Amino acid sequence: MAVDYATIISTDLSGLETAASAWRRMGDKFETLHGDYADHVKAAVESENWLGQSAIGFKTQADVTQEEYGAARDEAWAVADLLDEAYDTLTGLQNRLTDVRDDAVQAGMHVDSYGRCSVDYSKLEADEAKLYQSNQLVRQELEDSWTGKISDAVKAIQDADENVKLALTVDPDDLPADLKGLRDGFNGSLPGDVGEVNASRADELYAKIADGGELSTAEREELNFLMEQNEDDPEFSRTLLTSVGGPDGLIKLHNEITDRAYYEQVDQKKYFLDLDVHLANTLKTATTVDDVNTKADQDFYDEWREDLREVGGNLYDAQVVERQGNDGARGYQSIVTLMQNSSGYDPQFLHDLADDIRAAEDPGQGGDPDIWDLDGNYAGDRDKDGTFTQERSGWFANDPYDGVLGIMANDPDTATAYFDPGSEQGKERLTYLQTERDWNVVNAYEGAKVTYTVEDKADFDNRNGFGAALEAAMTGNVPGTPAPENYQDHTEAQTRVLEEVVKSYAGFSAVDKTAIPENLRQDFANALTYYPTDLHDILGVDGDFSGDYISTEPNDVNVDRTTMIQFIRGISEDGTAFRTIHDSQMGIVAAGISGLDAQDLEQGSREARGVAQTSGQVMGALDYIRADVLGSHRDDEIAQNNWSKTYAYHVAGAPVTNLPIIGDTFQRLIDIGAGQSVENLNQEVANKTTEELIRNYVRDGYPRLESMFMAQSDQVGILGKDASDSDKPFQQDVLAEAKSEYSAAIGDAQGSTGGNA
Repeated sequence: MAVDYATIISTDLSGLETAASAWRRMGDKFETLHGDYADHVKAAVESENWLGQSAIGFKTQADVTQEEYGAARDEAWAVADLLDEAYDTLTGLQNRLTDVRDDAVQAGMHVDSYGRCSVDYSKLEADEAKLYQSNQLVRQELEDSWTGKISDAVKAIQDADENVKLALTVDPDDLPADLKGLRDGFNGSLPGDVGEVNASRADELYAKIADGGELSTAEREELNFLMEQNEDDPEFSRTLLTSVGGPDGLIKLHNEITDRAYYEQVDQKKYFLDLDVHLANTLKTATTVDDVNTKADQDFYDEWREDLREVGGNLYDAQVVERQGNDGARGYQSIVTLMQNSSGYDPQFLHDLADDIRAAEDPGQGGDPDIWDLDGNYAGDRDKDGTFTQERSGWFANDPYDGVLGIMANDPDTATAYFDPGSEQGKERLTYLQTERDWNVVNAYEGAKVTYTVEDKADFDNRNGFGAALEAAMTGNVPGTPAPENYQDHTEAQTRVLEEVVKSYAGFSAVDKTAIPENLRQDFANALTYYPTDLHDILGVDGDFSGDYISTEPNDVNVDRTTMIQFIRGISEDGTAFRTIHDSQMGIVAAGISGLDAQDLEQGSREARGVAQTSGQVMGALDYIRADVLGSHRDDEIAQNNWSKTYAYHVAGAPVTNLPIIGDTFQRLIDIGAGQSVENLNQEVANKTTEELIRNYVRDGYPRLESMFMAQSDQVGILGKDASDSDKPFQQDVLAEAKSEYSAAIGDAQGSTGGNA
């Protein structure tokens, strides 16, 4: 029965220290007996003159006795260490429970002997007490919150207590078979660490699964408990991974688990996948190099990495690939599949693993570029909307290099360091993945193999991990998660990665506008939305300052306007990616215009003219890019690239919403620049050339910018004739500047992308 709140709070744990001291003294005494027996008994009677069966019998028994004294010594010392660890662990958790209890009391709670909390009105101010007395729901939520915190602290110490108990009551048969002495004698192999002891039991249970066996309900619960309690413990994790057979054994165990989850025992899929998650967490812990214990960490790490390199290219049985006609899965494919179950891996491990996988495939390093090639696709099954799911095979990392980059995307700092062009290695990695790597990991034939040569192809999810890692590296944010409040502020390393990505891919796009791979376009668009004002500064320059340095805020991005336009043009082969950039910039345009007051607009101030200039340049450049894409691809190809639904009306996207919102007018301005009026521009694009589309946008695209200025003039009180009078500075300076810059930007963009003037 688990200990309860009252027992935990009142228990004096010093008895564990006392017991540890007693066991240690016992070990010391056995050490003395071990020496005395060797020196004064065993040695005294061992003589060359004593021969025959009696001598042989004594020597055999003496050896056993000597071993038993040594085993008794080692077991006693190990138990002492276990008790010391138990004291430290349980005392820390007991103090944590006491602190939570005290915090609850400080917050006005009464805590009863069961750990349940109720409001103590005598400790509250009159107004606060009245609130809780009159509102039962609010009071209940507060009480439940504090009761839950105490319950969690109690559960933590109950679990730790059970974990220690399992280690102290372990059956010697559960330990490695290296015992000496009597068959049922002292356990000299007992480790002095709770994690090491329990790892031996976890290994036994996992081994039963690996051998094709089944665990009982009790064994399943025990294994799950052991893993949950210990997978963050380095000693447990390293002992378990060593016990299962190192990387080779771990790969086999993982493959057996996934075979059962997806093919053999699908009704128990969750159970088996949970076991796989535990293994991934164990691997994460074991391969983390801790500064506090660097040598022990580093020794294990170096050996593990070397062993993994030896088996990473080997073939292993795995139904996920065998069912599609392949001979087996490579070790690195399985290990990366396993690792996808967790995150928070040591940055060095991710870097080394990625580089080791590359070494296995890179011809320049003696690798085989076809090593990952398999029959069949592994992007998963398509839903009705065309997106891929993880069912059947989408979970399998058939491209392990891309897979480990996807894992890296969960730790942006790790991704940034991997690609940082501030180092030769970082820049070289990016170059390899861009231009040198063989991404075609799917054999072109399916089913029965044929004798003629067919060019391989890329899987549908090719570069997904690469794109996610680059987005994380450039933004400092995990792809798909909410942008932080300071999303525009980036480190120098993040900015360097952005500059390198923009310049390199712009170069590809300048030669071939479709050169940016499809699965990278949205990631790149997302990255640019994290640099909205920098991008605005670059696109808002008056004229085509190709090659000139432009100081941008706040990250000082060193990319010229021509290069940026070429980059965006390449991204815009995907209409949704273009919309992401466009709407983000409309947010900046709206912010600039909404910051102008009546005096700015009436007098055509320098600030108003500056906003008109940059807004016109930005909107003109983006409208040209849209016209160039639509004019190049026409109807059917436009639909395939998301352009047919890109301009369905919607509110601006996530990063834009992090800008300061200035009342309803700010959102109204975004809607004008990025909403229904933009959708109307694309209603009749069929069979129009780029030049015809440009003329449409000059006629119908610019007016939305003018409408944004007019909406702001109305908001600040410039009404009627004051806003429309052609003799006023608002018309002559501000609106004329906006229109002129919009038209000029279209011409500049044409030159940047190689279009016709």
